[in-house]
Order: sequence, then structure tokens, then C-alpha cells
Amino acid sequence: MARRATMVWGMLLLAGCSSTPRVNMDADPSVNFSGYRTYTWIYSGVPAGMNALLFQRVKASIDRGLAARSFTQATPGDFAIAFTLGRRDRVEVNDYGPYGPYYPGWGAGYRYGWAYPYNNVDVRNVTDGTLAVDIYDVKTKKPIWHAVATQQITPGQVDQAKIDAAVDAVLAKFPPPLPGSK
Repeated sequence: MARRATMVWGMLLLAGCSSTPRVNMDADPSVNFSGYRTYTWIYSGVPAGMNALLFQRVKASIDRGLAARSFTQATPGDFAIAFTLGRRDRVEVNDYGPYGPYYPGWGAGYRYGWAYPYNNVDVRNVTDGTLAVDIYDVKTKKPIWHAVATQQITPGQVDQAKIDAAVDAVLAKFPPPLPGSK
């Protein structure tokens, strides 16, 4: 029983450490997205300063995600799509509060002779990667949908699985639900 409890605790700890994308989405509430079936890319080439291989991987992942949602690429499409990638370094500080090697509160005899509590503070540098996807109406050339996925990454080690997870998280919000529906 103790072994099973230890395994469950370990799995919960690992699940808490995994970095899943956080997604923020905004859409024009006046747009009826049910009429959109085809799309086109705004950029025909790699934007200046962007890693060409990473650009191709993200673009292919978005193409796969849109195809899975029954959208097809066409020229001209019903909507135009573009994305940007970014990263930001930040310092993450966790203060776990005062504690010592033993809990000093079990009866009067345990209060003396034990170690004094100390603060356990964890400071680490973290890199957040972002994927922003923008969708425009082709006819009006106005923005109609925007979503940003943010997730912790290790610079230089972004694999296809993380790209696909971010793209899937963003596209799960597209098209947005009709106003008044849940």
C-alpha cells in the first residue's frame, strides 16, 4: 500500500511539472465563422529573422491542424492566417515557507534541541515560448480571431511534439463558439 501511494504521489508530481500550453483567445463577436471553409497563408516565405526550419515545422503543424478540422488551403481562401513565435526569459521564485528537518510542535519535550526553521526559496530562470496565431477575413482584410499559446521551453530544444501541442491547443479554440452557446 505504501509503495502504491508513493507511485501515485510521484506521478502527480511529474504531472504538475509538465508544461502544458496556456491559451488566451479573442474573436470578433460579430463574425459568423460557420461560413469559413478555406484558408490562405499571409506569408509566402519565411519572415526576416525567423528560423526557417522552425517556421516550416510550425506552418506544417498548423496545416495539419486545420485539415483535421475540415479546412482546406485555397487561393484565395475565406480567411488568411499568419503566426509569430517568441520567447521571453523570466525569473521564477517559489517560497515554500519556513520548515526544518523535524516538526517542532509535538509536545513540550520536542520543542527544544531541534533545528530552527529556515526559509526554503527556489529561484530559477525560465524561458516561456509563445505562439501567436492571427486570422483575417480575406474580403474585409480585418482581423477576426487571435490566440496566443504560452508554454515553458528549453531554448534550442523545441521538438515537434511541443510545436504540435502548442498548435493543437491554439486551434482547439478555433472556430470560436457562436455567441450565446457554451
